[in-house]
Amino acid sequence: MSYLVQLVLILVLTKLGAHLSNTLNFPSVIGELLVGVLAGPAVLHLLTPTSFTHYFAEIGVIVLMFIGLILSATSVSITVQVLKEMNHMNTREGAIILGAAVADDIMCVILLGICVSLFGTGAAAQSQSVGALALPKILFFILMLVLGKWFVPYFLRFFDKLNASENVATAALILCFGFAALAVSLGMSDVLGAYFAGLAISETSFKEKLALKIEPIGYAVFIPVFFVSIGLNITFKGMQHDLLFIGLLIIIAIIGKQFGGALGAHLFGLNLNEANIVGAGMVSRGEMALVVANVALSAHLIDQNHYTAMIVVTVITTLIAPLVLKLFIQRAQKEHSEIKQSRTKIDEVKS
Repeated sequence: MSYLVQLVLILVLTKLGAHLSNTLNFPSVIGELLVGVLAGPAVLHLLTPTSFTHYFAEIGVIVLMFIGLILSATSVSITVQVLKEMNHMNTREGAIILGAAVADDIMCVILLGICVSLFGTGAAAQSQSVGALALPKILFFILMLVLGKWFVPYFLRFFDKLNASENVATAALILCFGFAALAVSLGMSDVLGAYFAGLAISETSFKEKLALKIEPIGYAVFIPVFFVSIGLNITFKGMQHDLLFIGLLIIIAIIGKQFGGALGAHLFGLNLNEANIVGAGMVSRGEMALVVANVALSAHLIDQNHYTAMIVVTVITTLIAPLVLKLFIQRAQKEHSEIKQSRTKIDEVKS
């Protein structure tokens, strides 16, 4: 099958899968991911992993991480949809969820980059001193800080003055891929470089303008191929031996995020219902978990069975999270309504 036929199949099937998923009130990413599983070697054998899908998916994950901070936190895109639907976006809980999710994503990407550089394929941890290993990483973070604060705004303003079409969008993509290449050259993951490029641009006045330009480029072609490629790499062979592991991982994933998020929110003054909303809002793993699993597999940090287990856990928690969040929001709204009615009755009695 030629790469053009593969691309046509992927684009058609992902849009149909996303449509069906959205119709059933599930996130579109679930439909796109399941397209890869069903059409791939695990089920129908319509599509197989090739060098074309590999490189397209690599660009897709880089662009996904890049636009993550320009648009919103990648790990809570599903949570944001629920908050908007339940008219709970502009609340204290909503602000805490978004802020915590951004911090969560940043720490996740940094830790992922460090793990890949130290323990992944090609890491020379066995033959290098601690200083030789640490120096490039320290240099990387210094460069990200300096370039992000001073170079990126100047670079965007310079391109904005050029007499050519789509100057700023091109400049943003240059920064995205340039930062990714710089990260790789210093022994870090390319997604970490792309993420820092997005972080730097999100602090400039070009953020809103670029969000409208870059998002269609990513979600029209490259990002759907990335999600499908994840499904193509899934195998159910030997999965029966990992069912206990998957079950425990799901329980830990949900309870850990729910309890940890709720406890932290409660310690900062939120009541029990509000704290539970924050905890439920942090449960969804979303796109970030898919990125972590993909990078970990590519760097041989995990094997194929654990990769499949991580994807299954991500899908299940992503499906469960909106339901749990809606439950806690409805409970909070009901309690708020009852308190309001009680106060109204008390005022009527007093009057």
